[in-house]
Amino acid sequence: MASNINDNLEEQAVLIYRSWFNAFNRSQNINFVSSEFGKIPSDFSIVKIGSLPMLVTDYVANGSFASLKQNVKLYQEPNYAYFVRNTDLKSNSFGVYVDQHSYEFLSKSTLFGGEIIISNVGDVGSVFLCPKLDKPMTLGNNIIMLRPKKDYLRYYLYIWFKYHYGQAIIQGIKGGSAQPKFNKTDFKNTSVLLPPNELLDDFHNTVSPMFSIIEQNKIENAKLSILRDILLPKLMSGELDVSDIEL
Repeated sequence: MASNINDNLEEQAVLIYRSWFNAFNRSQNINFVSSEFGKIPSDFSIVKIGSLPMLVTDYVANGSFASLKQNVKLYQEPNYAYFVRNTDLKSNSFGVYVDQHSYEFLSKSTLFGGEIIISNVGDVGSVFLCPKLDKPMTLGNNIIMLRPKKDYLRYYLYIWFKYHYGQAIIQGIKGGSAQPKFNKTDFKNTSVLLPPNELLDDFHNTVSPMFSIIEQNKIENAKLSILRDILLPKLMSGELDVSDIEL
């Protein structure tokens, strides 16, 4: 049920995005100019991802493969911080952890929640908003993280990369024969269509309540999943007796 609600809310945000930034339904008096993205309003600009006020980083930004192997230890049982992977974001179920030393070593890819995360190896082009979990979080491997310094860029860029031109751009820089992938440098050199700051701010304020509800629903779902995983084995083993509970 919550999943359907979240899907509907995100669809509404995407529809607003397309109305404002694809169909440009905001005024009858818009002057258009030609661009690599077709005809765009003259007050829009095209900029490189790397020039935006935004941190773009990944797991390997923390050191060489040898130093990562030496300093990062993964755990399957709860520990100091979550090690957030593409598969966890897909399932909204987080069960891989790192200890405090590993977390501190991975300081260049710490997560706080709200970052845009894009898979850049294997499942190239999967796009997520990082949830806010109940422990510290750090970025897993084979994904990159975007943390805009301006709030009004977050949902605009999330939809750009997940639903709009960004998907075609990501697929265009994808390489690798055995395993599809792209690198940060090529990604930073891709272009994005950028509306005026005032319009971006209006869009953020319009869709932010929708994404807040989505995030809260995900938190509640995660809590229910944890409770299920705790109670189900006890029910199956008979350790927990519910025969006296009246429905």
